[in-house]
Order: sequence, then C-alpha cells, then structure tokens
Amino acid sequence: MPASISTIAIGIIGAGFAIFSFLRDVLVLVIASCSAFSFIIGLLLVYFLLTKNQPARTAVFKRQLKRFSILVPVMIGCTLLLMGIASKQYAVSMLGGLVLLELVVIEFILSRTRSRGKIAIVRYFLVLGAVAGNIMFGFLARGTLPARSGSQVWKLHVIDNPGMVLPNGLDPGDVDKDGFLDYVTNYEWDGNVRVAFHPGSVDPAILHEPWPAITVGRVANAESSCLGDVDGDGNLDVAIAHGSELGAASGVKVIWGPAAPESKNPSAWQDGGDMPATVDQGQFHFIRARDVNGDGRMDLVIGGRGTNPMAGLKWLEAPAGSVNRRDLALWDMHEIDPTLESGHGFQFGDVDADGDDDIAICNSDWDTPDASEMVAWYENPGDGSPAQQSPWPKRVIYRGPEFYGKEQVVLHDFSGDGFPEVVMQVADHVYFFINPAVPGLNNNASWSLVRVAKPDETWQRCRPIGVADFNNDGNVDILGMLIHSDGYLAESKATVFWMEHDSTPPLSSTWSTHPIKWGDGFSGFSTFNGEKWDMFQVVDVDADGDKDIVADCEEFHSFGFVFMAVVWFENPLL
Repeated sequence: MPASISTIAIGIIGAGFAIFSFLRDVLVLVIASCSAFSFIIGLLLVYFLLTKNQPARTAVFKRQLKRFSILVPVMIGCTLLLMGIASKQYAVSMLGGLVLLELVVIEFILSRTRSRGKIAIVRYFLVLGAVAGNIMFGFLARGTLPARSGSQVWKLHVIDNPGMVLPNGLDPGDVDKDGFLDYVTNYEWDGNVRVAFHPGSVDPAILHEPWPAITVGRVANAESSCLGDVDGDGNLDVAIAHGSELGAASGVKVIWGPAAPESKNPSAWQDGGDMPATVDQGQFHFIRARDVNGDGRMDLVIGGRGTNPMAGLKWLEAPAGSVNRRDLALWDMHEIDPTLESGHGFQFGDVDADGDDDIAICNSDWDTPDASEMVAWYENPGDGSPAQQSPWPKRVIYRGPEFYGKEQVVLHDFSGDGFPEVVMQVADHVYFFINPAVPGLNNNASWSLVRVAKPDETWQRCRPIGVADFNNDGNVDILGMLIHSDGYLAESKATVFWMEHDSTPPLSSTWSTHPIKWGDGFSGFSTFNGEKWDMFQVVDVDADGDKDIVADCEEFHSFGFVFMAVVWFENPLL
C-alpha cells in the first residue's frame, strides 16, 4: 500500500476512534487516542528502519507525511468543532477550536526551526497532547471540583457526586428506616442507579460531608427512577424508566430492595429485569410510584416521548390477589394518554376535588411542535373504576408556544377555595392557572391565567418549580430552578431562587425574589455549558425547623467533565 494512503487510513481510524470514544466515555477516549497515535508513530519508526537505505522513497514518504500530518489533525479539530455546534454542546466545539488553534501555533513555531525532518512527528505528539491531555484532566477531575463559593447564597453541601454523567430522577424514601429521607438517582449516560443514605445524624460535621451511597443496579439509558414498595414486602424497591440505546430495548426495570438492615449492601439488591409489557413501548423518561386505583397496592405511572412508538402517558397496574408481585409478567399496562408528546414531570393531585388523584402536566419537549404545546390535566375516572384502564379524559388548561423543554408543574391551592391551582414557570414569568372550582366528573370548565413577572436575574430557560414556606411566615413561597440555553447560562443569573409573596392574597400581590445560588457559568469563568437543574425535594434535612432543598443537577461544567450531581442547600433562616 502506498505510504500516503496508509498514513491517511491510519489517521482516519485514529480520529474515528477518538471522536466516537469522546461521545461515549472519557476513559475509552484516552486509551483509543493514545493507542491510535502511538500506532502511527510506531509505524513511522518501523518504516524508517526498513527504508533507511532507500533515500528516494524516504524523501517521497517524508513529503507525504508532512502533508497529511497537517490534514489529519485539521480534520479532527473541524469534526469536533462542527459536532459541538450541531449538538449545541459548546464544550466539544471549544475542544475542536483548541486543536485548530494549537495547530496554528505549532506551524508558526515549526516554520522558524531547522528540524524540518521531525515536523510531522512533532505535530502528532502535540495534537495528542491537546486532545488526550484535556480528556485526561476531565477524567481525573470527574466529580471533584465544587461550585464556586461566591455563587452560593445558601450553603451548598454535596450528598453524592460519583463523577457519573447526567444525574436524573431524584426521588425520596426512607430506605433504611432510620426516620430520615434517602434519595435514589440514576445516571443517564453511565446507566448506574444509586441510593444516597441520610447519615442518620443532624450533626453538621457529619451532615455537611458526602452521604453514604451505593450503586444498586444498572440499565442502559436510565432516564428516571423512583422508590416504592413494588412487591408489597414492606421494603422500598427502585423502578427505572429507560430508553433504547445501542440495541438495548426501552422499558421499565425493577430492582428489588432488601430489608432495612441490608439496604446499604449493594449485593443485597436484586435485579428483577424489565416489565414485559413495557419493553420497546416508547422512549420512557419519567416514572413515579402511586396507588392509582386505590386497592392498597403500589402501581407505577410512566411518561415518555418520541413517535416510534409514541410512549405517551401510561400506568402499570399491580396484580391483584395473593399472587407474587415480583412476577413482572402479571403487571398490566394501561393508557392514560397514548398520544401525549412528552410525559415528563407530571404531578398528582385532586384537581376537581372529587376524592381521587388526577394528573397535571406540561407536554413541552425539544421535539414537541409549538402548535401542540400545552398545559393539561387528566381526570381520574375514579378509584377502582374499569374506566381507569382506558385513556383518561384530557382537559386542556392552556395552549402556547412559549415553552421549551420539560417545564414542570406544581399543584397548590393559592386561592383558598379547596381547588388547587396549577403553577409553572417560563423564561420570564410564573404562570398561575386559576382552578375554575368545578367539582366532579366531566369538568371542562375554563381556567384563567395570572402572570407574575420574574426579575431579570431569573430570565432564563427553566424546568423545576415547587412551593413551600421558606421563611416560616405562614405564607407559601415559590421555588424555581433554571437550565442553560444551548449551553449558555450567565453568572449573573440566579440559577436557584425563591419568590416570596409580600402580602395576601398571593395571586394579586407583589413578589420578592431571593437568590439561593448564582450561576457558575463555564468552569467558573465564562457563560457556556452552565447548569441544568432537573428535580428537587423540599425537606428539613438538618431538622432545625426550616425548609432546605435537596436537588440533582443534570449538567454542570461539561467541558472539564466536572459534575455536581446530588446536593442539598441549607436554609440560613435557622
């Protein structure tokens, strides 16, 4: 094979390995990059030894090598740059730009040296250093670099930060039965599912340190997880909604939890596999445990997105009678809305005050058409009713194109009439959808909308929202969290904040906004690849009489592979 063709082939193979591995796992990238470039250098050395007495062929080879030693790194840099722009992951673009910039510097330096025969080899080594060096830093730094202290208004404490990618699905439960809430989280890219245990002490010296945590199982593309006693044995189990990935089917997996004394032993948790009814039935991305039909057995509600097939919104009914609920083939799946575009972040609540749990949701997602975006609620046909096994009546509250991606809703009776309002936030406002207060079935009454403006420091794409009394004044406040916009989130934005209403009634009053955490930007010094908050729970973690916040941050400081994962914010009130 001619030398030029072999050089191109080897370079392309090395670049392909590097690019593919970058997307999947940083450790594999380091191995693949080093192996590919080392293989190139090894071939060069062998070639020079075999052709040392053939000066003519060697001269031709050196000219070709010099040419393609520029071409291959340029291809790598441009590919990373374009991939990052296309996927809106600007950290990848910056890495590609770094490679290209370094090539310019290298060419400037080498053009003024006399070591022209070694230029090609030097190029390869320097490009290897630019790529593998940064990736190696990212691998070593995973989960080790904290948020900058200047961004914290409420003190942030790490609960669990194993350096895994894309933590999702935060859900509470007292797994070890010590009287304190523990939390399950799944890591989407790594596939690991972890339970973090409250230390069982409110001593700050213990509580402010990372909590004991274990990996209880694994599944590809783990999108969301929840805790619940699925098999009815009195112990909390874990259910995971997962999508399809690299040939792995989507579905709902269950991991059986052990008795409380064994709950911190990873080997005591048993993989129960997927529920057969859910396999390849859509891209599931949200799950919660709930007794939907009021029979005393824990059911599961799942939402998803995509169109092939459309996951929609469904519930999984626990088998009745004395049968073994661990036989997952006995679980039946029922449609709540088979045509829902995105079923992330739904909330349970008795919207029509008829005594059963309805479901409220915003269907926004990155691929939900603007014309289809809505806030809606699903009317429960009644506990134990056969109609629960058919699609539930959908009541559209509002349609509008201003949503972006998985905005969550919360239910709370702000008007004091016994009917909960549906509350959510968009980039520039908090929306209060006022319940028409019409009880009973077939409630098609129209809802009114009250918009409360958010201050400039909170104008940003957003997702989580909640309600709680954060200052112990007897009034319910609002908690909001932001997500980056295609990588952008400035340090001047309050990425976590609470809104205090200054008078009653809250729906007509003014609101004061208080930051809990400012943005960290990109590695603390720029605005790209900032934070993306996913879920939270409001709970008095340290038992001091005020409400703290437990949350998971899905994305944080992507360029350095530094993740914040699961944290808690300590309320400074008490």
